Amino acid sequence: MHEVMQTTTASAGDQEPLAQAAGPSAPAWPWIDFALPAQQEALAYDRLVQSRIDGHVLRLLRSGDTAAADSLYHISLGFVASQRDLQPRVFWQICAAFFQALARGLGAVDADGKRALSGILLQYRALAAGAAGVSERLLRDLLSLLAQVEPAGADAPVLVALRQAYGLTGAGSAAGGQLALERFNTTPAEADSGAVELEERVKVIGTLRIGIAVFNAYLNEADEWSRRLFVELSEWALELHRPVAQSTIDLAHALAAGSAGVGLRALSELADALEHALRHVQAHAPGMPQHVQVFLQAAEDIRRLLHQFAAGFLKQPEQQLLSALGDIAHFEFPSVPEGADGALDAGPARQFAEQAAPMLLQLGGALRQWQARPDNVGARNEALRVLQTLENSAGRVGATHIRELSRDLRSGIEQLGMQSLQMIQLEPLRTAFDRLNADLDRIQAAATES
Repeated sequence: MHEVMQTTTASAGDQEPLAQAAGPSAPAWPWIDFALPAQQEALAYDRLVQSRIDGHVLRLLRSGDTAAADSLYHISLGFVASQRDLQPRVFWQICAAFFQALARGLGAVDADGKRALSGILLQYRALAAGAAGVSERLLRDLLSLLAQVEPAGADAPVLVALRQAYGLTGAGSAAGGQLALERFNTTPAEADSGAVELEERVKVIGTLRIGIAVFNAYLNEADEWSRRLFVELSEWALELHRPVAQSTIDLAHALAAGSAGVGLRALSELADALEHALRHVQAHAPGMPQHVQVFLQAAEDIRRLLHQFAAGFLKQPEQQLLSALGDIAHFEFPSVPEGADGALDAGPARQFAEQAAPMLLQLGGALRQWQARPDNVGARNEALRVLQTLENSAGRVGATHIRELSRDLRSGIEQLGMQSLQMIQLEPLRTAFDRLNADLDRIQAAATES
């Protein structure tokens, strides 16, 4: 159905950054650049995209979220469109097929799947840091997983095209696909021939083996994230009447996802617990001094674990600290009194209106961009993020009607999904947005009159 466009082998000078290098006599990897039956706007490597990738991979690792897999499928296609070098382009083609399989429920995030996800994160970081080569071992692992799935009857054109390009459709069975993979495998002797060179290109810390480029990139990023996290928490401690900043939660999230990507599970676990506790407190402002002290201790412990990792040691977080964060994540805050019609006193109404006005501007812009291009996943996710923040803010001050409208609009967006949307399907969202605007105008008018 889809013809192979180009088959090229890597030159002898190409080196794979994350996995075992093949010896001089090893068979060359078949770098097959096949025709994609789906296209996406070109996407560049940058911090925003990296944050999205980290978040989606973390959701997949936690729960096998098919929506996260679908987002990663579209991101992979975006990278395919932006790559001119053969190896990264082929890598992202295979990733697109892998994520499409997960999004269609054709594969499971089991031990092998989790190992592949971690490998993809590491490879992305290496490419973003300037590496030119791609791990052939990772490609073999991904193709091995894809050889085991049966896409018959599923809407998975990229997966089907890849299986045809690599000959993984033998006998119409998963066994035939696995048999076809044998021509891509190296022998133990060929793999061992690169062992000495491998030791020079990886960082070994305890049981972890990490590419040097990835190790350095992670440390640079995580050090900055952890520094900013502590600063933002320290500043918030002086203004507990305000909700936790979303940027503070995003930093904890980035540390959790980034650390999981390099296999640093202890730090990832601590940052993940901190993120959940912060989200809970954000939804129930004002904060409490005892909670802030736990958050600051967690930020300090994250710095400690990071510095120990940089020095070559794997340490564990304090268990009491993890327990304290878990308690905060389930802490029952006093409920906010709400009027039957969501009416607010003048002071809270004025403050809420000032906070909500720029949120609605952002929301309106995101909805317009999404309606203009229904495949714009970034605009959709921005709308969901703003709505969640608006819903939390409205709940904190007792703006019942706006909270309910925000929740209903967010649910409507999530129910639409992301596949094969048409502009007409998004038109009702503008009506719901207009109702939100009208309700905010009512609150602003009431506050002015008081």
